[in-house]
Amino acid sequence: MVNEQSTWSPPEPAPLSIAKGGTEPREIVVFIDGRSETTGILEFAGVLAQQHPASLISVFMQPEPAATTPEMFARGEGIQNVIEVHQAQIEGIEARHRAQFEDIVRRHGIRSEWRSLPYLSSEVAVHAYYADWVVIARPQSPGHTAGLPGLAESLVLSSGRPIIVFPPGGKVSQVRRILVAWNATRESIRAVADAMPLLVKAEAVEVLVVDHQRHPEGHGQEPGADIALHLARHGALVEVRRLSSGGKDVGRLLLSQAATFGADLLVMGAYGHTQLREWMFGGVTRTVLYEAGLPVLMSR
Repeated sequence: MVNEQSTWSPPEPAPLSIAKGGTEPREIVVFIDGRSETTGILEFAGVLAQQHPASLISVFMQPEPAATTPEMFARGEGIQNVIEVHQAQIEGIEARHRAQFEDIVRRHGIRSEWRSLPYLSSEVAVHAYYADWVVIARPQSPGHTAGLPGLAESLVLSSGRPIIVFPPGGKVSQVRRILVAWNATRESIRAVADAMPLLVKAEAVEVLVVDHQRHPEGHGQEPGADIALHLARHGALVEVRRLSSGGKDVGRLLLSQAATFGADLLVMGAYGHTQLREWMFGGVTRTVLYEAGLPVLMSR
């Protein structure tokens, strides 16, 4: 059974003032894979760009052409016809996604850029390196897909940028309530710093500390109090909740508490490493990355 232990509230926050050229993001990159529904993720990215404000850059990754059996056996002139048909299909898919993107840009009155990459481009990840935030669709569970982990996993572990993974069918647009998973490690410190523009504008922030007795290093006398005070001094409206997992899955506890709190966003550090081109995630990161039903900002 999961036991709630205690809560803590910091003093009233100081008035918020973010100077020009300060912590506000200036570029948000959203990746569109061309194979799935994109209305939700584009709307989410558009609202982020409007609220902060920032330029929104859409990186469209052209999908793999779908070849029919007769097309696979085409020869001579037939091959050229197949190429032309597939190119027309891809252009049609891109045109639909771009129309959605441009509609959102107009409605929110934001600066924008559209980039298109060919299928299996070797330069996809580069477009994330120079963004303040990266928004990408949450990957499917590796149990349901074959092959190496995809772009989202790679960006989380190796890009050095804050990655916001957006769930399939997600409807969140405004980020009003944020849950912060805090364990006083370098990764969680980085995640909080990367999410600061969101945290100071949120209507409510909850810092969640789980099983601090097992890893007391860095927590201080009151686990979560120092980071909450730091956030409050920046203008965040924040409270601390300390829970015991009771030996249950901590990743699912985070997601359950996010639902209880009514969070629009979960902020957390990402834990893992790469080895021989394989991505090895920590258990909590893995659970949240593949199961979250809300947007999650991950930093490493």
